[in-house]
Amino acid sequence: MKWYNYLACFLAGAFLIHIVPHVLNGMSAVNVIGVLVSLGGGCLMLWAGKFSFRNPWAVVLLLLGIVSVLIFGALHHH
Repeated sequence: MKWYNYLACFLAGAFLIHIVPHVLNGMSAVNVIGVLVSLGGGCLMLWAGKFSFRNPWAVVLLLLGIVSVLIFGALHHH
């Protein structure tokens, strides 16, 4: 795989983790739109990254994308 496929897997993790706060905050119009944008962007990045569970680097980068957003959120909590 090319480097940009791995970057897309990383960004997919960053998009997909953003679904959680929108789901936990209830079903307002803003949260529904947030879930749709995050889910659509995450799925698009998974497709662009040619994600497969058989590729260990793609899985690791997906998890690193998730962890990076969680760490950033913990350090910059508002």
